Amino acid sequence: MFSSLQNLVILVLSVAALVGSVWGLIDAAKYSNEAYVAAGKQTKTIWLVILGVAALIAFISMPYPLGGGGGIVGFLGLLSIVAVIVYFVEVRVKVAPHHRPGAGPKRGTW
Repeated sequence: MFSSLQNLVILVLSVAALVGSVWGLIDAAKYSNEAYVAAGKQTKTIWLVILGVAALIAFISMPYPLGGGGGIVGFLGLLSIVAVIVYFVEVRVKVAPHHRPGAGPKRGTW
C-alpha cells in the first residue's frame, strides 16, 4: 500500500516539475533581454538555457507509467526544481516590472 502511495507522490511531483519548467520556459521567452538586464539578472539567453535544461531533465525523469525514469527526486531533478523555483520567486518578480507589452518590433503594415 505504501509503495503505491510513494509512487503516486513521485509521479505527481514529477508532473508538477515538468509543467512548472515548461511554464517557466514559455514565460521567460516573453520578456525582452533588456528587461533582464534592467532588473540586474542574467541575460534572457542564459535563463532560457537554464529552464530548457530543467524541462529536459524533468521530461527524462518522468516515472512509469508516463516514462522510464526514476522520478524527479534524483540529484539533477532536484537541481531543475531549484532552478524553476528561483526563476519564479526571484527572477520573474524582478523582470516583470521592466516588461513593456507591445514594445517589440512592429509586424505588418495594417
